[in-house]
Amino acid sequence: MDTKKYTSKLKIFYNRAKVLYRSLSPEKVLTLWSLCALSVVLLFSAIIVFNSRFLITIPTYGGKIHEGIIGTPRFINPVLAISEQDKDFTSLVYAGLTKKDNLGHTILDMAESITESDDRLHYDIVLKSSAYFHNGTQVTADDIMYTVSLIQNPNIKSPHRIEWEGVEIEKQDDTHFTFSLKKPFPLFMEILSIGILPKNVWKNLSDEQFSLSDLNIHAIGSGPYKITDIKTDSGIPTTITLQSHKKYTLDRPYVDTIIIDTYQNEKYLLQAFENGDVDRIHGISPEKVTSLSVSTSSIHTSLLPRTFSIFFNPNKITILSDKQVRKALSLAIDKQTIVNTVLHQYGKVINDPYPFDEDTTQSPYDTEQARTLLSKNKAFKNASSTINITLATANTEEMKRVAEMIKNNWEQIGVHTTIAVYEVSDLNQSVIKERDFQVLLFGSITQNPSDLYAFWHSSQRAYPGLNISNYVSKKLDTNLETLRTSEDDLARITAYEAVKKEFSEETPGIFLFAPTLIYITRDAVHIDLPKYSEDSSSRFSLIHEWYRYKEFVWPKLYYKRALEILENIIH
Repeated sequence: MDTKKYTSKLKIFYNRAKVLYRSLSPEKVLTLWSLCALSVVLLFSAIIVFNSRFLITIPTYGGKIHEGIIGTPRFINPVLAISEQDKDFTSLVYAGLTKKDNLGHTILDMAESITESDDRLHYDIVLKSSAYFHNGTQVTADDIMYTVSLIQNPNIKSPHRIEWEGVEIEKQDDTHFTFSLKKPFPLFMEILSIGILPKNVWKNLSDEQFSLSDLNIHAIGSGPYKITDIKTDSGIPTTITLQSHKKYTLDRPYVDTIIIDTYQNEKYLLQAFENGDVDRIHGISPEKVTSLSVSTSSIHTSLLPRTFSIFFNPNKITILSDKQVRKALSLAIDKQTIVNTVLHQYGKVINDPYPFDEDTTQSPYDTEQARTLLSKNKAFKNASSTINITLATANTEEMKRVAEMIKNNWEQIGVHTTIAVYEVSDLNQSVIKERDFQVLLFGSITQNPSDLYAFWHSSQRAYPGLNISNYVSKKLDTNLETLRTSEDDLARITAYEAVKKEFSEETPGIFLFAPTLIYITRDAVHIDLPKYSEDSSSRFSLIHEWYRYKEFVWPKLYYKRALEILENIIH
């Protein structure tokens, strides 16, 4: 097109429009501008509607989390970690071959693939080539072998040693190796979640130096976050800052920075939260939650595998040999009121030995039926309708309150109850170890149905076994053995159902409640807690998916990996 002719035509059009506009009356000018303004509004409205219909929101990078915890870590080291504080930081800093998602399913983390042999004795594993430690070195089979050797070393005294006993590892190449077991272990995929240490960082330390090394605090792992700064007071960590690990195998975390402050006790932690020094807290007692000025949407919960139960010891009081008496004592306890009053509803009533069981057995609160069952016992009649029982428990506020409520429940059906309170160390050494109790109110951890073996199998009656009620049943033993060792999932499900039935019929103990993890947040970071948690550190199970910011994108043009590469370049 001739540019000069085109420009000339535009000038002619402009001049004519200008003459026409000047010829308009004031009313028509106002109408014209009103129509123009309305057109602009309608255009923007159409764009907004179009965007809301066709654009999608995605998380984007940035933001921080500022959390407070009670206590300080000693071992940010998966081989040695035992305290809640240790596990919190270990779950952030380290990665394993597998991990659990928010539904409790085992997923791959640093492992590219895991192939299980038909006999379940061999696991062939290939590492992801994208797995890197925070110091920039690639994760290899040598690191896996080194970490396992430390766990199995009796001089190291790892709390995970029993899980890895008898497991052998054979290296195929730098990213390919095989685990071999002496006998099938149904939970082996789960224990592969243990964090991996970088061999090149630790290899020159002796067994004696291992637990004393500064690397237990200035930790280097391959997890979603890396430690970048530690502030101390008299050598004790007070503030630990972590930054996102851009090469984390499950993708770079959206939240850039995590700052964790440590506090001596609950009082100081709550004060810091109220003052705005930290935005997130956990591990506080349920009654303190109600005193905080936060919305219900800021309180996140996840059921914990801590089962609080009553254990009977018929060897100390023969009347408890009668299962009808045991059943009566169970029916007399108002479990829901205990959960409502002591836990302020931050817990779940349980009637079965495994707290995560969805299909729970019904065990109603029925004092009339309890009295009827007691009246059939000869000892009850001969003792002028009174039974005397001593209930032992730990010297904690929560346990003492629960014990008092149980005492009141039992006395309503004519069972006189005396509460014996012990310091936790005395309870373990004098009462539990020696089986020196009539009835015991105590908590245990049951992360899987197979864990019930330690608490109820007849082989565990003698210390250090944990069958503290001395309950013996060949049928129960058989089912517990199936739960622990069977390769057949259906057989394990059937065995657990049989265990539940036996506990319901025989009442060797009374399962009361399981508490929930309480995580309180006051920032704008979106989180998703698992429905069930193994411990308090499970709140970080999918922390790499938490996000503070969102943006709108065209779904067909959005490519997460490209955006991640661009963000890594910018930041």
